[in-house]
Parts: sequence; C-alpha cells; structure tokens
Amino acid sequence: MVAGCVQAGLVSVMTPLVILFAQYTDHDCGASGPHPAVSLISFLPLIYVVFAAGVALTKHRYIILTTTRIRHASHLMSSSEPDRLAGTLAICFFLVSIGCASYALQPPPVVLAAMDLHFGPHAAAPILWSGLISVCVAGFGANAHAATDAAY
Repeated sequence: MVAGCVQAGLVSVMTPLVILFAQYTDHDCGASGPHPAVSLISFLPLIYVVFAAGVALTKHRYIILTTTRIRHASHLMSSSEPDRLAGTLAICFFLVSIGCASYALQPPPVVLAAMDLHFGPHAAAPILWSGLISVCVAGFGANAHAATDAAY
C-alpha cells in the first residue's frame, strides 16, 4: 500500500512536469524529425514502469514489517514447511507485477480512449492508463519483495 502511494505521488508530480516541458520547450523550426520533448511523452509509460520497479525494490521499514508479518503467517499456516506459503506468495505477487507492467506498456482500454481527454495537446488516456497501472506494479512488486525476503 505504501509503495503504491509513493508511486502515485511520483506519477502525479512527474507527469505535469514532463507535459509542461513538452509544451514550453523551444521548437527549432530547422530541425527535422520529432522533437525530443514529444518523444519523451511517448516514453512516459516506460518511465512509470521503471520508477515503479525502483519503488518496489526499495527496502524500508514497511517492507521489513510486511516481511515479518508474512513470515509469521507462513509459520502459522504450516510449521513443518514454514517457507512454502511465503514462496508461493512471492511467485504470485511477482507474476501479477510482471503482468501489470506489461499492461502499463499497452495502449489504454477502448473505454478510456473513447473519453477523448487531453492534457494540452497530448492524449490523456495513455498517460492515465500507464500511470494507474504502474501503481499496481509498485504495490504488487513491493509485496513480492517482502514475500521473497520472508521465504529466504
């Protein structure tokens, strides 16, 4: 939960800054090809996923607390194989995190794209979709990190 909130904060701070950068940079009329600021907007989904992975892999007191709780629950479930539950959770959370990362890099759902929202000249649907799903990547990734620490 904390990792998801941190990622939401990063997305909500980073997105307006990148959009403002893309809108107010000097466009050199003599240059050919896409402007670097416009291509930066197209890289936002990948940037969100990379930041989410960084948030998920950061070790802090909430990860340690979650690790302790998973380890305790794992021992309560099976005293003969205490690491089995934690390992299973780690695998499940890791797979969900990878799945969410792949969704974040895909185009947004048709329903979201049909709303035709814009942030300045840029379509809002891909930015909103990848930002929202990157929060899931951070949350599930942090839980996978804690479960891995609990299992091993």
